[in-house]
Amino acid sequence: MVFSLNNRANIRQIGWINVGGRHDYIINVIDNVLVALFAIIGDGLAPFRTVDTYHMCFIAHYHYLTWRLRKERALPRLHDDNDLPAVQPDQVSDVEKQEFSVLSPEQQRKLAHHQKKFARSHSFYKPHETTTHHAFPLRLLVLVVVLLDCHSLLQIALGTCTWSISYHVRPFALTTVILCCSITCNITAGIVISIGDHKTRKKDVLEKMFRQELTKAAMKKVEKNRSAHLSHANTDEGLWSVVDEAAEGVEHDLQEKGKERGIEDAGGLSDKTDMDTEFETPLSNVIEGSGYMPIQGSSSTRQSIPRISTTTTVNNGPTSVSTTTTTHIS
Repeated sequence: MVFSLNNRANIRQIGWINVGGRHDYIINVIDNVLVALFAIIGDGLAPFRTVDTYHMCFIAHYHYLTWRLRKERALPRLHDDNDLPAVQPDQVSDVEKQEFSVLSPEQQRKLAHHQKKFARSHSFYKPHETTTHHAFPLRLLVLVVVLLDCHSLLQIALGTCTWSISYHVRPFALTTVILCCSITCNITAGIVISIGDHKTRKKDVLEKMFRQELTKAAMKKVEKNRSAHLSHANTDEGLWSVVDEAAEGVEHDLQEKGKERGIEDAGGLSDKTDMDTEFETPLSNVIEGSGYMPIQGSSSTRQSIPRISTTTTVNNGPTSVSTTTTTHIS
C-alpha cells in the first residue's frame, strides 16, 4: 500500500496502468485490498490480545505487590525478582533461608491462574525457572503486550480511515503514518521477545544438552558398527565350525570304508600292500545322512572358503589291517 500511495504520481506520469483516466479509483481499490490483508493479523488478533492484556495486568499487579510487601517487611531480596515463589510461609521448614510467597492463598491462586493462561497463549513467557530458561522479565513482558496492542489499534485505525473516508478527500499522509507506526510496533515487539529469550536462556545448560545429544548420536553409530562387526565375525566362526564338522564326517566315513575294504582284500593281498584312496569334497555341501546342508554366507565368502582333501592309506598285514587317514584344507 505504501508503494502504491508513494507512486501514484509516477503511475499517472509514466502511464504504467492505462485505465482511461481512472487511476485514483484503481489505486483506491489496491489500497483497500492491502489494508484488508493487514487487517487479517492486526484486527483478527485484537480480541485475543485484549484477553492477554487482561491476564498481563493481574500478573504485573501481583508482581509489584510482592515487591512492595517484601520491602515493607524487610525480607531478603528474591534470588530472581521475576520468579515469584509459590509456597506459603507455613509450607517451608526454614523461613530465613527459603523463599516463600507474601501473597494470600487466594491471591497466589489467582496469580498462578493468570500466569498459566498467559503462558498458554504466548510460548515465550515462562513464569518460573525451567531447565533451559530463567523466568521471563516482567518489564519486557509488559512492553511486548503494549506493543502488540498498539499494533492492533493502529491497524484498526488504518482500516477505519481507509474505508470510512472517501479517497477523493482522504489525506495521503494519514494512512502512510498510521501504517508505518503499526508495522514498527509489530517488528519492535518481535525484537523485544528475542532479547528476552536470549537474556533468560541458560547457555551453559543448552550447550551441555547439545553435547549430550551429539554424544548419544555418536554412541549409536559406534554400537551399530560394532554390531555389524560382531555379526560378521560370528558368520565367519560359524562357517569354520561347519568346515570342521565336514572334515570330521568325511574322515569318519573314509575310515569305515577303508576298514571294510581292507578286511575284504586281506586274504588275497601280500603281507604289506598299500592302497591309497584320495577323496575331495567342496565345502558348499556337508554330508549328513543322505542329504546335503548348504553353508549360509555371501558369494564372496563362499569363494574364499577352501576345499577339503582327504587321503586314506590302508595297510594289510597277515593278521591285521591298519588305516591312516589324512585331511588337508586348502
